[in-house]
Amino acid sequence: MAERDPRRQAASPPSAAPPPTAAEVATELDAAESAPSERTPQGQASLIVRAGDGAARVIDLTDGDVVAVGRAPESTVCVDDARVSRNHARVARRGQAVALVDLGSRNGTSVNGAVVRGAERALAGGDVIRIGPAEIVVAIAAPAPVEAAPPGAAPEALEGPPSGAGAGFVVADEAMVKVFQVVQRLARAQTTVLVLGETGAGKEVVSEQLHRISPRAGGPFVRLSCAALPEALLESELFGHEKAAFTGADRRKIGYFEAAQGGTLLLDEIGELPLAMQAKLLRVLESRRVARIGGTQEIELDVRVVCATHRDLQAEVAAGRFRQDLYYRISTFVLRVPPLRERRAEIALLAHRFAQQVAGRMGERAPRFAPAAMQALEAHAWPGNLRELRNAVEHAVVLAEGGVIEVEHLPASVVEGAEGAAPPASAGAGAPPASAGAPPPSVDGGTMPARLAELEKRSIEDALAAEGNNQTRAAKRLGISRRALLYKLDKYDIRR
Repeated sequence: MAERDPRRQAASPPSAAPPPTAAEVATELDAAESAPSERTPQGQASLIVRAGDGAARVIDLTDGDVVAVGRAPESTVCVDDARVSRNHARVARRGQAVALVDLGSRNGTSVNGAVVRGAERALAGGDVIRIGPAEIVVAIAAPAPVEAAPPGAAPEALEGPPSGAGAGFVVADEAMVKVFQVVQRLARAQTTVLVLGETGAGKEVVSEQLHRISPRAGGPFVRLSCAALPEALLESELFGHEKAAFTGADRRKIGYFEAAQGGTLLLDEIGELPLAMQAKLLRVLESRRVARIGGTQEIELDVRVVCATHRDLQAEVAAGRFRQDLYYRISTFVLRVPPLRERRAEIALLAHRFAQQVAGRMGERAPRFAPAAMQALEAHAWPGNLRELRNAVEHAVVLAEGGVIEVEHLPASVVEGAEGAAPPASAGAGAPPASAGAPPPSVDGGTMPARLAELEKRSIEDALAAEGNNQTRAAKRLGISRRALLYKLDKYDIRR
């Protein structure tokens, strides 16, 4: 008699574990809460400083650094205000600890609304220091997440140390302080977590932080984007296959579940999973066992599964596109990641980090942001969240000359979105004049960024024409680098 394929069982085996009840989840979380915890993660510490002009600048803190605040001109943060003492306070980092010391100032130092006078106060990410008109936000960024491997890559490629390509888990805004506190409790429990948030909001970063501070931190963190693979490959990638299981299977392949043994498996964009695969995934989650395609032996799993999606899964269930039983299985605890527009205190720090990364890849020193440029970034709504911010900063770093990012270096979509809060620089500031005889740019209708873009495009075309299409000489004529010129040629679709 042929051996029965365990993957075709109609019902879950007797050993299948039912979803935890609300009482069991509460007990797990209560036990986790009783364990020692921190308010924010450990990692790179920074200060986001806003002085009288309201524009933010970022000061990174490494071990042993001391930032002096006061009216004295030699202060790291000089605040020229009568309410501020000459040597008012200092912020220092010793190891992983960051602390504020009030230096006996006349009016004291406010930390989260409480006044500190002549004393020391430990600081954490999200703390807000106020000294006269100056506001200083403490930010902590945990290590950046592992980069995702391209579709079809072996699951093992997703293991290993963080790549540093992203900004990591940043805690500077009160909204993310609350998220981190919940993540700490969830990390110590074994509760299944569904992470919700808009595309690009940082769901993967939160999921990896959940893994990194959990008892499974020594195991692998493996991510699979359910939207990145065609339906025909999903089952093989998730569960693996035996040699000769199907045409082209010339060797045994372990799936993502097996690759994550002893660690955490993130099923990203689970809302994109086809219905047929949802049924198979549900059975694996309930039985905690998996069988490779073409095999008959079931493999016991020791994997924590975290799911993430930007979709409203309850609406998907109502529409018949997502199984209700699978939704109940994966949504034991739902964690929402707020979009970037609800975490505005982080924008300056994230922009600073992205600028460092882009400049580092180019082998250059990271430029600083002019106050107007930073105000434009902080005023934008960021519908694309972290991805949009990263792209905007890369755009600006490529165009910036002289080590300063100005408003005109930002993408037009960002400037237009922030036009009411941060007016762009005038056309005469930094834009080369059009050559004699060229028709003047239209000033009737259109936004200021659109008019500036038209003026810039015409100036580039005139410079190329004047230099016989020699890009090096045209760039010199315009007062920009050749690299920046090439970028603008692509931006304005100017024929090279």
